[in-house]
Amino acid sequence: MTVKEKFFQRIEYSGKLDSISSIIVKEFGLGDFLANKLVTVGYEDFNYILEVARSKYFVKIFSTQRTDNDCRRCVEVLLKAIDAGIAVPKLMRSPQGYFHKTKIGNTKIRLCVMEYIEGKDFFSIKQYPNVAEIKFLAYQSALISQIKVRPKFVYDEWAVPNFLKEFKKKSQYLTQRDFEILKPLVEEFMAMEIVRLPHCFIHGDILTTNVIKDKEGKIWIIDFSVANYYPRIQEIAVLACDLIFDEKNKTNNEHNLALVLEEYQKKIKLTKKEILALPVYIKLAHAMHVLLANYEKKIKKNDSKENAYFLRRGRMGLR
Repeated sequence: MTVKEKFFQRIEYSGKLDSISSIIVKEFGLGDFLANKLVTVGYEDFNYILEVARSKYFVKIFSTQRTDNDCRRCVEVLLKAIDAGIAVPKLMRSPQGYFHKTKIGNTKIRLCVMEYIEGKDFFSIKQYPNVAEIKFLAYQSALISQIKVRPKFVYDEWAVPNFLKEFKKKSQYLTQRDFEILKPLVEEFMAMEIVRLPHCFIHGDILTTNVIKDKEGKIWIIDFSVANYYPRIQEIAVLACDLIFDEKNKTNNEHNLALVLEEYQKKIKLTKKEILALPVYIKLAHAMHVLLANYEKKIKKNDSKENAYFLRRGRMGLR
């Protein structure tokens, strides 16, 4: 199965992408359809770039694995983030609203359409944020944490709070060496008493694949699909295990984390318990990448560069 076929499988569609685009431009009133391009990054939904006569849009078609309520939740969370002034692409409205349902032949699809940011994510450009960008991301993380919303819980198998459950289910797919490194973390996870940590609304997935740098150098945060009510240090831990993680320089790593903590705490002061738990939480964030990327590779036959990247980064972070 080709990469393209795997992505189309997510929405159980075997026709042409042009057919979907033609319907979307008509139902959203976007103008004359010119072209489209599949985005082959991401683990769940079907995303692509839609081009019309004078503009481009980013289309997210929700996976068939998501319920209608899951899809609506994702859109509602995006609207909350936009209202809070987060650097998020604007949502486009159809006569149905921001969450749109339509049919292509016998295939039902659920989707939302956003403005297209002319730029690339950090994963694609193979870069990491500079000091100013790290500060911006830390500040945005704090703003997200102040959004007064508690959306319906959506299970995210990659999230640190689910480490114990996922380890029990998927540790059998680890290599022997990975298993030996992750096994002691079970006790550390239990000792951390995650339920006692301060919780709030978080994005939960601010990674290289979900942060875009546009042509003017502005940073945008995308994909709130797994945003949840979780320990607030999860946002910092996710940043620490990827976007600000320097594999080759421990001093840079420590400096970047200190920078994030300083900037974040200008808006939200962390408790002593959170500061003490953070190093373990970061290790667990790396562990989730190792655990889930191994599973993706061995069971789902995911041999993408993205999956290999997160597996390597997780292993480096733990070592």
